[in-house]
Amino acid sequence: MNRLERAKGRLADTLDASVREALARATFATVPEAALGTFAAVAVLTADAAAGEVATAAGARVIAEDPERSGLNAQLEHALARLGQPEGGIAILHADLPLARVEHFAAFAASAPPAPSVTLVRSLDGGTNLMLLRPPGRFALAYGPGSYELHVEAAAAAGMTVTAFDRAELELDIDTPADLATFLATPGAGDTAAGILLRGLDLSR
Repeated sequence: MNRLERAKGRLADTLDASVREALARATFATVPEAALGTFAAVAVLTADAAAGEVATAAGARVIAEDPERSGLNAQLEHALARLGQPEGGIAILHADLPLARVEHFAAFAASAPPAPSVTLVRSLDGGTNLMLLRPPGRFALAYGPGSYELHVEAAAAAGMTVTAFDRAELELDIDTPADLATFLATPGAGDTAAGILLRGLDLSR
């Protein structure tokens, strides 16, 4: 999880810094709150004390990033190693899923085949918004541009059953003005934490 005050930088021409930080908090808090309704436990990987406070308030465990490791993939793999091999596997969730609800995560988990398998949600820009690893550690993580296809290829090469889970609410994160417009046009968005925050703002600039 990136530092909340630096989040949403690509929305700088649309939202003021204070609103971007508040939006990051709102979308971030949505994920552990919804995930805890489905998964036995939720851990948040972050180096940001503010993000840790939000995660703790939602009932999640906080795992501090290792300052000796560089890059998201190295941090995630270190965290996975610390979490071990829980029954049912480990799901890696994007921190910015403003439309996520308990029922979406429940349907995602229910769609996952038995081990060895990987179940994924592709983001609108080709990234990986969710990935359930049963078990973790069978292939190297490849978060970054085009990560969805890279993860699919790596999992297949590792002999795992690959399942794509399609759910519009889990495919959208808010990184760009286009994402923001898509979010605001989505039915029910106004009832989410992010939607409530954005109500009444002048987003025409």
